[in-house]
Amino acid sequence: MDYDTQRNLMEKLVKNSEKQLFYSRIAAFAALAAAAALGICLAMTIPSVMRTVDRANEVMAQASGTIHLADDAIRSVTDMSNAMKDMGTNMDALISENAESIEEVMKKVEAIDFEGLNSAIKDLGDTVEPFAKFFNKFK
Repeated sequence: MDYDTQRNLMEKLVKNSEKQLFYSRIAAFAALAAAAALGICLAMTIPSVMRTVDRANEVMAQASGTIHLADDAIRSVTDMSNAMKDMGTNMDALISENAESIEEVMKKVEAIDFEGLNSAIKDLGDTVEPFAKFFNKFK
């Protein structure tokens, strides 16, 4: 190879290297611009994301409190239901225990002669009335 051919080759290599350097600089600048744009986007969205996360945490805390209240209410209703069931059982036992006594009392009440009792009360009133009139004269 002669000197001119080598020189032409070297010049082509230098031109190609300069072109590659130019395009590498453009690619580096584009990458830097993309990184800067990404950083700006992140800087703009992070505060709103953090506010959203804080709001979500507040809502979760409120929901947790509401769930605890609902759980307490359900527990109270269950306890009340059990108490009413126990009360019904106790009432049944009381009625069963006293059924015979009530039946005996009802038989005795039915056996009372109300007409005879009324007649005796009237007779007593008729007997006491003259005494009352007699003692009223001394007043």
